Amino acid sequence: MKNYTPVLKCKACSLRSRCFFGGLTEKEYEFLTANKKEVDFKAGETIYKQGTKSKYLVFLLDGMAKVYIEGDNNKNFILELVKPFQFLDMPAIFDDDMLFRSSAAVIKSRACLIDIEAFKTIVLKDKKNVPKLIKHYNSAQSRFSDRLINVIYKNMEARIADALLYLVNDIFFSRSFNLTISRSDLAELAGMSKESTSRILTQFKTQEIILINGKEVEILNKKYLEQIARFG
Repeated sequence: MKNYTPVLKCKACSLRSRCFFGGLTEKEYEFLTANKKEVDFKAGETIYKQGTKSKYLVFLLDGMAKVYIEGDNNKNFILELVKPFQFLDMPAIFDDDMLFRSSAAVIKSRACLIDIEAFKTIVLKDKKNVPKLIKHYNSAQSRFSDRLINVIYKNMEARIADALLYLVNDIFFSRSFNLTISRSDLAELAGMSKESTSRILTQFKTQEIILINGKEVEILNKKYLEQIARFG
């Protein structure tokens, strides 16, 4: 992890409309800039750790990160992949600042670390920010619940199908993509072992549902993959 002096003031960012802080006043942008720092993370580097307390909120500026639950015997489950201009999972900012999940960089990434107390000041100063925060929490919990339900009630083929469709529909927005995550990450996205994941990917390839060439993945029969994900 390498710290950087902020290279861009929040009020000067052309992409601030995509940020949680898109509607702040000029003074609030200056306050935010004074209470944040930019940090670079290497691929695979931990960004924050489940079961610890955090003084910062993490907003991804570049790259890709994963948010995951750490289980027993080094078994993890990836709840979601996070792309730029999104918050990574939030700690309990109005309780004890505890983190209930972990996060790590999938590829080389840059994040903005925002002081929690400064964030609270901004949110509580203007009532219009409170509904935005509640909406963010509700959206995150809904996504996490959907991911857990898919794993609990579906067989292995359906889990892999779900994971592939998640990459197609929510991450890469294409039936053909370069798999930037590792096979281990794909297994953790499906809540399965790496061996079972490889076996089912080979099965899907034999059935001509997908095509894999190194890290290049192409979904050949999305409709059939959706049927597997739905009824498996």
